[in-house]
Amino acid sequence: RGYLKKLQADSFEDIVAILALYRPGPLDAGMVDNYIDVKHGTKARYPHPMLEEILKPTNGVFLYQEQVMKSAQLMAGYSLGKADLLRQAMGKKKVKDMAKQRKVFIKGAAKKDIKEEKANEIFDLIDKFSGYGFNKSHSVAYAYISYQTAWLKAHYPAPFMASLLSGVMDETDRIAFIVSEAKKINLIIQEPNINQSEYQFSILNNNTITYGLGAIKGLGESLVQAIVLERDKNGDYKDIFDFCLRSEKKFLNRRAIEALIYSGAFDSLGVDRATLIATYPNATRQAEQIQKDKSSGQAGLFEVVDNHIDYEKKYVLADNLPFIKMLMLEKSVMGYYLNQHPTDFFRPDLESISCKLPQDIICRKDRSVRILALISEIRYRDTKKGQIASMILEDGASNCNAVLFTKALSENSEQLQVDKIVVIVGKINKDFRDQWQVVVDKIEDANHVQMEYAKYLLISMSASQRDKFKKLYELLRDNNGQCPVIIEYKTDDACGKLPLKPEYSVGLNPNLIESLERLVGQSYYRVQY
Repeated sequence: RGYLKKLQADSFEDIVAILALYRPGPLDAGMVDNYIDVKHGTKARYPHPMLEEILKPTNGVFLYQEQVMKSAQLMAGYSLGKADLLRQAMGKKKVKDMAKQRKVFIKGAAKKDIKEEKANEIFDLIDKFSGYGFNKSHSVAYAYISYQTAWLKAHYPAPFMASLLSGVMDETDRIAFIVSEAKKINLIIQEPNINQSEYQFSILNNNTITYGLGAIKGLGESLVQAIVLERDKNGDYKDIFDFCLRSEKKFLNRRAIEALIYSGAFDSLGVDRATLIATYPNATRQAEQIQKDKSSGQAGLFEVVDNHIDYEKKYVLADNLPFIKMLMLEKSVMGYYLNQHPTDFFRPDLESISCKLPQDIICRKDRSVRILALISEIRYRDTKKGQIASMILEDGASNCNAVLFTKALSENSEQLQVDKIVVIVGKINKDFRDQWQVVVDKIEDANHVQMEYAKYLLISMSASQRDKFKKLYELLRDNNGQCPVIIEYKTDDACGKLPLKPEYSVGLNPNLIESLERLVGQSYYRVQY
């Protein structure tokens, strides 16, 4: 893509050429840069005036086998049959055959009044070309498909990306990559939806893709097809009870229902995931009993009037899942984080704790950085100087490489855990592949950093919220830590701040913050830095 941008391709021939050029041989020989330079005005150099017409379309460089065959015909009097023998010798890289062809070429060139020295020079180019020679017809075929797919991606982005995703439904890494690419071109990827999703990825409009249920771990094709067929036949599923009642027992199992819940497929039904997890065992038992009664002839009294009142909705209420726990469960069935990321929890506090996300890092050599990120991968390697660790840090939109050398590794080994959110302190540098990486000096738990920077937790309460005091007391007690708590209490006539005793100080963890949000509301608390 970098070379295409430099080239500024404006014809089909340019696409054909860049595909043939972008391989190790031409890259190492500097041919790509030569081709681009001539494209933008540098004068092309031809090995011999006789070859100008043949090499002009490729800016003076031998690029295709067909060009070599035509040059042999023109300069050395090869017949089409003998030119094909030269092509075969080049293609198979046979040294002896190429040596024979050199003699034939020089002898034929002499008849065209081309000196032996010049003939040898040109054949040297041909010999060198044999190391990377490409058949133009192949490159044309690849270029044609590339052009078609680029056109489809540009004009029909959602159908194109949905098709790509549907083609790799068993490859989580590929799905994650394509979803990331789709977001870069401003496509919306809707989470799985029990009343909208098909087995494969589908489109809502030319800007929105609906996630395919078949890409969720634990859901077989037969189950998904049965879910979709039943929905198409009898309408949307109303709730978890209706879903279980209308699903065939042979397809539905605990793993499948949990996968649907964790992925967010039931979110559109308006019940939180924690309650669905607690409720579905009762829903499946009730559905099995109703199905059993129907099969044995024990129909409900009012079935003739309304066959949709055969089940009773008794939800088992549960506290909402903590934000990060919810995402971890989602990742367990999706394979990656779709539209939310664990680092999102810390976004409001990034400036206060002097951190940046990987997506906001500007890569410059020896630049000091302080990054908040999730560790998504760790690899250890032994060297002569000791063990080192390589990591991939991510924030849901971008990722970066990081390395801990022996000393830093020994000092920070306790913090090295996959899926842990950390604050990394280090410097930007390049690795042996000339790629940017963070050379790590220090790793800290993000929650501990948040605690260090926090002065106190301010909670606003009023006389009308007296019924919440007991729950607030229990919440503070269950999350004991080092951060002081101040209550801002308001009545109709007065307002005052009441610092609580040290025994009510808290640890600022995601569970506490989410519980506070549910109890008093987002606008009634804040962490003061």
